[in-house]
Amino acid sequence: MKRILSVLLAALMLLPLAACGGMGDDDAAEITTAVTAEVTTTAEDTYVYDGLPENNYNGARMHILTTTWYQAKTYIYAESLNGEVINDALYEQRSVISDRFNVAIDLTSNDAQNIVASNVDKMVLAGDDTYDMVFNHDLLTVGNALRGDFINILNINNIDFGKPWWKGSTDTFTVNGKLLFTANHFALSGIYMNYMLAYNKDIAAAHNIEIPYDDVRAGEWYLEDLIGLTADIVSDIDGDGVMTDKDMYGFLTSYYGDMGMQSDLGGTVISKDGDGYLVFEYDLDRIVAIMEAVERLYENGTNKYGASNEYGADLFMRNQGLFTFSEARVLYEKVRTSDVVYGIMPFPKFDELQEEYRSSGCDIYWGILVPAAGRAEMIATLAVAMSCYNYNNVVPKVWELVLGSKLSDSPDDTDMFEIIRDVQYVDLGYAFSGESSRLTQLCFLLQNANSGNAASYIEARAALADDLDKINRKFDEVVG
Repeated sequence: MKRILSVLLAALMLLPLAACGGMGDDDAAEITTAVTAEVTTTAEDTYVYDGLPENNYNGARMHILTTTWYQAKTYIYAESLNGEVINDALYEQRSVISDRFNVAIDLTSNDAQNIVASNVDKMVLAGDDTYDMVFNHDLLTVGNALRGDFINILNINNIDFGKPWWKGSTDTFTVNGKLLFTANHFALSGIYMNYMLAYNKDIAAAHNIEIPYDDVRAGEWYLEDLIGLTADIVSDIDGDGVMTDKDMYGFLTSYYGDMGMQSDLGGTVISKDGDGYLVFEYDLDRIVAIMEAVERLYENGTNKYGASNEYGADLFMRNQGLFTFSEARVLYEKVRTSDVVYGIMPFPKFDELQEEYRSSGCDIYWGILVPAAGRAEMIATLAVAMSCYNYNNVVPKVWELVLGSKLSDSPDDTDMFEIIRDVQYVDLGYAFSGESSRLTQLCFLLQNANSGNAASYIEARAALADDLDKINRKFDEVVG
């Protein structure tokens, strides 16, 4: 994008010379042609193609089942054009993909998430192939997968899992060589439910705080830096001796933000062994060190906004918080409609041992139903094509709406967007937390324990290893 802007700027500087007689018509034409070619080439260079064969499915139909819960339908499907940016982009996506492969793409959304999950079980048991794929509540979809309702996506031909729209989902959700459910740019839910730092540019300027964009780009943005930036912001504005909603904070977040930070900093308690099975494994010293650092961060802020789960957005909009660690949907639905001028950043690394930034979030997962296995190649082809289109054409529009301005208007925000987009993921523990209350408790360790009692809290949940064994056995038992 920056390269395109530079080329266009150069062209704009040269064209007045042509108009004033500084060069001939032929020279001007050559410049215009060269600039057009350069912009076209650059645009093509930045577009990530799906590499799919150009199949003709002769008017076949793919039917998606989803839920009325939350905004599931609007994350993947637009009935018609209505002038709203994302709706129209999704409508155009469906039109382009339908024409490209000569297919019809339909969607049904009539029931709550638990009813959809129950109906999926019944349809699979009855061999009912009315629907090809289901897009439903994350933890309920995992339950359907472990009951054998979905096929193994890894067994389908023509899928290049190296493409960026698979990053953060394929490896995370694959157990024992089976990817029974996933989340990717087929839907926009992961974008809206992704956690990121937003900062108030006016507060930063008023306190002479320089946001370390160069350090972020260099991979040298650490938790200690964030603690330092927020340290001098906290203020008891009303002077009552108690920090309330009337005061100033350096850092704001809430319940799910705690889970996101814990994961982004490497404070996880499960991983996979060499055979791809889930195991209870953790570095206690590192977890304690992470908790100690986060506790110091909270001395400069608060995480008490768990009840509303709005991450302190109201305070942030009232210019009472420098940073908020929030879901993108809160920035989109609430903050962007306010007068706050804000930018975004990835959450920092914990220390130099952490190789890359991590940008966790929640999502809505999808799977391909067993009765539709005979159409799996077509279903996967369309899902990949939709993911590719969204990655290149729709996701940047979402981020522009989240930020409230064109990405091209702020090169720094563009860089931050690209960093966050390319390291998005769902925490492995959270993905399977619906199968174990112990796992849920440990995913939210920052909520349930402190650095002083972390060891005893984790040890008291050692039976999590048995819960994970049960999940692993379910992966063995399903055909997939």
